Amino acid sequence: MPDYLDIPLSMKEIINQKDLSRVDLMRSVHNMIHLITMTSYNEVKHDPSFGTEISNYDFENIYNTHYLKDELERSILNSVRNNEKRLVNVNIFLQIDQVEFTNKVKYRRVKTQIKMVIEGVIDKTNEPFRHTETFFIGPLSY
Repeated sequence: MPDYLDIPLSMKEIINQKDLSRVDLMRSVHNMIHLITMTSYNEVKHDPSFGTEISNYDFENIYNTHYLKDELERSILNSVRNNEKRLVNVNIFLQIDQVEFTNKVKYRRVKTQIKMVIEGVIDKTNEPFRHTETFFIGPLSY
């Protein structure tokens, strides 16, 4: 039986006092990295260093993608290394692109697309680990 709780937690299962969904170690590390990257600094009151700087750029017009890439790599790498102790030899690779969208009304919007790959080794099992995620930031990116 898997040992780790899945996220998001099901409030219905908690209220009905049922067993919560569980996942294996690999899925748990994926979940934790996603949680780290989508959380802002100071959002977790008992640990202000949990999270990343990604949300700082969410409503900004990004002109210098090299600076953004360096800042986000540093922020994400430090946070993953500090908050996900089950993963060792962590490396990060970011690709940042400006992507143009056209909607039905023919308005053009440019969003900043970030492709993130985090690699490392699961300390307990010595298995290679790779987490890939793509998300958008920039003005009105939702």
